[in-house]
Amino acid sequence: MRTPGPAGPGRAPVLVLAVGEAAEAVAADRCGPGDRYRVLGDADDAGAVLDAELPRLHTGWRVLAVGSGRDVRAVRAAALARGALDEEVTVRALGTGDVIRVHCGACHHRFDARAGEQRPCPGCGVALVVTDHESRTHGAVLGAPRVR
Repeated sequence: MRTPGPAGPGRAPVLVLAVGEAAEAVAADRCGPGDRYRVLGDADDAGAVLDAELPRLHTGWRVLAVGSGRDVRAVRAAALARGALDEEVTVRALGTGDVIRVHCGACHHRFDARAGEQRPCPGCGVALVVTDHESRTHGAVLGAPRVR
């Protein structure tokens, strides 16, 4: 982690959370003086890191999540759940064709799938279509029941 210091004129300091090795180099290039920089092994670690970091931050700080589309959605949801405002959280998704987190519209179970995929929900068995409707709160896209 880098030591916090002045952010520079006109720029808010940023808590940069890089998820995975591919994101580590990209995120390091985005860090400026005064930013905090943390590398996460998994997006599920974001909650614990945010619990430790957010109380140390003062007004004006921003959060930047860098990683796969699935990972940055999970980090955004964790930050929002801890009181960050949507405007305070920026995501930088790397790559395309990522596996994404899906929120079942029938039973609220969450699982991983690819965009546009049709499959049964592992929680309730309902046939779902993975949509492009994203919930920032859940950090997932909607899995809508398939209409025959």
